[in-house]
Amino acid sequence: MSTLAEIEKAAEKLPQQQKLALMEFLGAQMRGDTKGHAPRNLPPAERAADLRRWAAGHERGPGLPDSAIGRDAIYD
Repeated sequence: MSTLAEIEKAAEKLPQQQKLALMEFLGAQMRGDTKGHAPRNLPPAERAADLRRWAAGHERGPGLPDSAIGRDAIYD
């Protein structure tokens, strides 16, 4: 693939998860590949927006059950 049109066609065929990975890759490239860390030279508002985007990319997990966080659980 050497042209933008070819890349766009290939990207359209990707599954949703791979499209997300591609978007993250391109975002990192645009930010200068900061390895997931917001560069300190960005204004605070942009760093906050970057943190929100990062947090939004995570799936909400089931969390811990009540039995795992109770005081009695540490003695099992």
